[in-house]
Amino acid sequence: MTKTSISIAYSPDTDDAFMVHALRAGLIDTGAYEFTFTAADIQQLNQAAKDGVYDVTAISIAAYPGLAAEYLLMPIGASIGDDFGPAIIVKPGSHIEQPSQLQHRKIAVPGLQTSAYFAARGLIGAFTAVPMSFLDIGDAVLSGAVDAGILIHELQLNCEQRGLKKIGDLGLMWSERYHLPLPLGANAIKRNLGADVITDVTAIMRRSIEVGLTNRHATLVEAMKSSKADLDLTGGEKYISMYVNRRSLALQTDVREAITQLFAIGADSGLCGPISLSDAIYE
Repeated sequence: MTKTSISIAYSPDTDDAFMVHALRAGLIDTGAYEFTFTAADIQQLNQAAKDGVYDVTAISIAAYPGLAAEYLLMPIGASIGDDFGPAIIVKPGSHIEQPSQLQHRKIAVPGLQTSAYFAARGLIGAFTAVPMSFLDIGDAVLSGAVDAGILIHELQLNCEQRGLKKIGDLGLMWSERYHLPLPLGANAIKRNLGADVITDVTAIMRRSIEVGLTNRHATLVEAMKSSKADLDLTGGEKYISMYVNRRSLALQTDVREAITQLFAIGADSGLCGPISLSDAIYE
């Protein structure tokens, strides 16, 4: 029997790699489907989604308003910050001591479609965003090319050990402001695959996450091989505990409220058009 081919794109950071590992490694039954995999930086994936390149793709949740016509948000595989999130950093010796001092300053961000940027606009206010690869942000801050930067993925951990000064955490600031978790990344799936395929693929990908969590250590070891961050197993375990958990298996009510809030910030700031979640999430 000929199997239906489904293309999956994911970010190579540890949590995304962890969630797709069981599927990539052939550890679960894929039934009538065969999968191909592509790993790329999240901003590259946001752009590729605009062109409809992949059937299933990791995206920044903030990028979804521009993708809604072609994609649905999946209820599995989201990266959600509960009182933690991207780090706001400055160089050592900077006179900037808190995020409120960053209004109208130059801040390096990991892309203009990223959730970190949308959240920062809502929490800091207006500033000059300087988009660049997330891997280059620390160096840009240290060189003085920008006044501050926002670190995502594993780089948000251990900022001080990288010679940087952390002055804020977007996830904690978001929680204090809105009393909600911070929605960061999610998976999106093409609407035109049809309800049956979407149901099947969602179930298969949920199973991949469940198998990963059941075989946590072995999955973590494999997932860390794709990471561009210099984490040891202790750091990797901390990162997975933060971003692969019950939040990864379903979009709870508070997460949906948080996504609505993020979209409202984007619309109010002119970063995206208004959008409702009523036809956005596959159930």
